[in-house]
Amino acid sequence: MRPPHPSPPLSPRRTRAGATATVAALALAGLTLLPTAGASATTASATPRAVQLYVSPTGNDHAQGTKARPFRTLERAQRAARKAAKTRRGPVDVIVRGGTYRLRQTLGFGPEDSGTAAAPVQYTAARGEKVVLSGGRSLTPHWRTHSGKVRVADIGRGLDFDELFLDGARQTLARYPNHDPATAILGGYAADAVSAQRAARWKNPTTALVRGLHQGEWGGNSFKVTGLGPDGTPTLSWVGDNNRGSGLHPTYRMVENVFEELDAPGEWFYDKPTGKLYFYAPEGTDLSRAKIATAERNELIRVEGKSSTAPVRHLSFTGFTFTQTHRTLFNQPYEKLQLGDWAIARAGAVHLKNTARVDIRGSRFDQVGGNAVLLDGYNSGNAVSGNEFSHSGASDVAVIGSPDAVREPSTWDSMRRTISDTAPGPKTENYPRDISVDDNYMHDNGQFEKQTSGVQISMSRRVTVAGNTLHDGPRACVDINDGTWGGHVIEDNDIFNCVKETSDHGPVNAWGRDRFWPLTADDATKKSYAKLDAMETTVIRHNRIRHSSHWDIDLDDGSSNYLVENNLLLNGGVKLREGFHRTVRNNVFVNGGAHFHVWYADSGDTVEKNLFVTADPYDLIQVDTARSRPVIDNNLFWNNGRPVPDLSDAWRGRGLDTHSLIADPKFTGSDPFSDPKKLDYTVQDGSPALALGFRNIPMTGFGKAGSPTPPPVEWADDTPTDTVDAFPEPLLGSLATRIYSDRIKSSTGLTDSDGLYLQTVAQTSEAYRQGLRGNDVIRRIDGAQVTDRDSFWHVYNGLAPGSSVRLTIWRDQASSDLTVTKPVGGEQLNNTSGVLYGGSGWDWKNASRGGAGGWADDVHATQTKGDSFELAFNGTAIDLITQVNSDEGQVDLYLDGTLVATIDNHSDTRVHQRTVFSRTGLAPGPHTLKGVMKTGDYFIVDSFKVS
Repeated sequence: MRPPHPSPPLSPRRTRAGATATVAALALAGLTLLPTAGASATTASATPRAVQLYVSPTGNDHAQGTKARPFRTLERAQRAARKAAKTRRGPVDVIVRGGTYRLRQTLGFGPEDSGTAAAPVQYTAARGEKVVLSGGRSLTPHWRTHSGKVRVADIGRGLDFDELFLDGARQTLARYPNHDPATAILGGYAADAVSAQRAARWKNPTTALVRGLHQGEWGGNSFKVTGLGPDGTPTLSWVGDNNRGSGLHPTYRMVENVFEELDAPGEWFYDKPTGKLYFYAPEGTDLSRAKIATAERNELIRVEGKSSTAPVRHLSFTGFTFTQTHRTLFNQPYEKLQLGDWAIARAGAVHLKNTARVDIRGSRFDQVGGNAVLLDGYNSGNAVSGNEFSHSGASDVAVIGSPDAVREPSTWDSMRRTISDTAPGPKTENYPRDISVDDNYMHDNGQFEKQTSGVQISMSRRVTVAGNTLHDGPRACVDINDGTWGGHVIEDNDIFNCVKETSDHGPVNAWGRDRFWPLTADDATKKSYAKLDAMETTVIRHNRIRHSSHWDIDLDDGSSNYLVENNLLLNGGVKLREGFHRTVRNNVFVNGGAHFHVWYADSGDTVEKNLFVTADPYDLIQVDTARSRPVIDNNLFWNNGRPVPDLSDAWRGRGLDTHSLIADPKFTGSDPFSDPKKLDYTVQDGSPALALGFRNIPMTGFGKAGSPTPPPVEWADDTPTDTVDAFPEPLLGSLATRIYSDRIKSSTGLTDSDGLYLQTVAQTSEAYRQGLRGNDVIRRIDGAQVTDRDSFWHVYNGLAPGSSVRLTIWRDQASSDLTVTKPVGGEQLNNTSGVLYGGSGWDWKNASRGGAGGWADDVHATQTKGDSFELAFNGTAIDLITQVNSDEGQVDLYLDGTLVATIDNHSDTRVHQRTVFSRTGLAPGPHTLKGVMKTGDYFIVDSFKVS
């Protein structure tokens, strides 16, 4: 039983789930449901008995379908169940005996298969017997040697399969590079997978299939090879499996289904025109006894009503093993889902559309090729409960509404900047609502597709994801693609080892790219529209979530109307980007914090009564708290007795965390800083957290009983904040850095780390006056690509004062052009601003490493005589500004290649920012200033003034 914690009353949906499970259990035992104690004799005598129909692989479709004389096929039992449901008032139980049922075609169910609340139709595996529904074909190949350890058999021409199973285990389609289970991304990748040199090995390149990551590592992108270009490079046709474009990552890519790449144990290739199957069997395999099977059906069961008003009702499937379905990655069309990053093939091993009270219970989905369960369009009150999902090709459970239910939808290809329909909520009934996904064990999804999750939700309402254990997948384990229409409850789950192959994502991930988000409108207008789609509050509570990156819960790009409470967040935290009306309350953050990114004015956000066990509780990117006006208070911070820099006087001076404390929380049991495996973060009586209003969170009841638990916390902080890339250098009165971390990359929405990132742009700065803003990224200058700092400064410094500077800016996830004017009165340039350093001894020093007191609190320093600096600039005057001290000496200075002075930087006392050389009256145009260390123990470079 789950521990008590704040929650709404049980919904009728969840109450009914328990009753249905009881009925199923009694049916499995061959018993009928008896009336409850106290029921009248009239009620008891009126209780109809269940009709029981049996199916067995050894049965006969001409039999009566009894236990003694069962049917042979599910199709025959289905016809009998339909007849019984029409003529009898009691439940209809189709009991399926153990064995493998290979479906020649998808088993379809329509409104004629419906039951009623009092007389449901229930398909159930016989107690204690394994019933397998397979979409594959059993092969009896006669193997012969092809070459080496590769065997070949004739199995027939023209078969359609792209998965092969050996004794029930999925084998590897011939690929390059070879599969490496130790490599998380794609099981191995190679930059040259689709190179001309590689393709020159292939006799028939058109069999080749390419799988890779999106160029921004936002999921996957997959392609069919259609031939070779003039240079021998494969030509690629995109399958459409990503909503953010077809860009293929330059490194994370592989190729499969190529005969010439069949060179490792477990690999296979089917030559469709000749009907030959080639197989390099794993070591120790006895192929004469092995069971070989294909995967040919996309779907095993499809339940589809006529419409939302004529759905399939009160039907359930319990206790089955679903397996061996065809991959849908390359044979089904993809549909882009709103403004999320996801595209989906609307197919599943079990596909439900236009249904009500249709349940999938106690079953196992084993190595299906695409989505395991798809709830498509109108579905009401369905449950996916008590199942195991293992190694699905795509998502385990996808709950996806129809675009026709969305008012004025936007896509990345067609984004609305204005709206005219301001009615709240859905437009049609073609969306799932009141769905329960509970008590499941879900692991290793996304074996082929990389924009996948354990539970994926889009264009749906009131989906409850409760008591599941979800781990190991390429992207989020729970994803909410958009804010339409909210009301979801994510609770009591155990979630870890997600986002293993992609980036910029959380184990629980959400987007809110709804009607308000893309508008060209002020923040107040956007806020007034925020709940048109996110109508009901989505609650994320009492989950244990562990991540190896920055945020356990990623509420991205306008996610609005969320309550995040009572969660144990390990090794990550919560990101709040854009969006409105979000409350983060009573959570325990361990080695992670709250990430505030790009907040709107008057956001309506609250962060209170949380317990932060970390050195870095807050991370702010383009956030003005005076403008966004969040409520942040009554939080407890603990950094093992060390300072917590974020809780500064300046922070509190803004009215934030005025009652919060830095204090030992007094956890029960071991100390988290010395015990990274600690999972119980209960605080003792007398904890200062309790005095601030924090209440202990039950530390049990996460996930499905008996499932694995999260790995230890990783205390090391890998964010490179002490590097030159992270250093904020001055530019036109603003501060610029490289895109030095995933956090920065995420905040900009870029797919790479190229450009000069404007960390802050003060409204009083020249940069702001000329149109630059915080969170802008300068991607090009005068047509030249900006990769690192020097690629910007070498162009900028070469332009004359007063020149027009053409910039390409990345802002709000789109490119735009901006022309600025280089100041006429001159500029001061830092030692990092395009200066070339020659020699072997140079070291960059920031404030923590000896650079304090420099113009930007940094310097370059060397102790190696003969080391040099060189600055290329455009102007008529130059000043060299640096530190002088007793351990410094002479420096030769060259102007435009000519020695013009030998200066002496020796001083009895240290003096910062001294002008040690000036030259005026230069001819207008480009010049160079070079300095070479001659004597002394140190030579230091700080800044320059050019005018």
